Amino acid sequence: MTSYTADKVTVQATREPARVTPVTPGVHSCLRVPADLVVVAFVRSAIAAVLAREEWPADGAARMLLASTEAVTNAIEHGSPLGGAVEVELVVTTHRAQVRVLDEGRPGIGCPVIPAVAPPPTSPRGRGLLIISRLADDVDLRSAGHGTQISAGFLRANAAGAEPQPVRRAA
Repeated sequence: MTSYTADKVTVQATREPARVTPVTPGVHSCLRVPADLVVVAFVRSAIAAVLAREEWPADGAARMLLASTEAVTNAIEHGSPLGGAVEVELVVTTHRAQVRVLDEGRPGIGCPVIPAVAPPPTSPRGRGLLIISRLADDVDLRSAGHGTQISAGFLRANAAGAEPQPVRRAA
């Protein structure tokens, strides 16, 4: 296990060591970052580095990076209070990558719903959850404590150009 702490950003990463018993190879990383838009590029770079190290196909990595950037941005802008934090968890295995983003919540703000259609073209906002739901192979959006948790899964097989078959779940 490797841990790194810089200012208010904490990173923990574990890599499964080679073992005689069969285990799922891959990476499990968790970041807890300040709810500040300046950390979005750092989170995106960290996820990109893991996907590159795990030789994730470029198309799949691009889909996951865009969806995870949207999820982190939404958590910062809408989910966590000023001075709060956002947790980002990434799991990458041979066949699948999963990102989970959890915010602390704001008083009076309930769990959002993934819209069925995009807002009007003149609307400058309101596309993030729709983008995530269209890019990911599966999405789970739910209340978690006082906040909101979104998990988006991506299959490696769909990263090679196959059309994903989305599965949507909500609590």
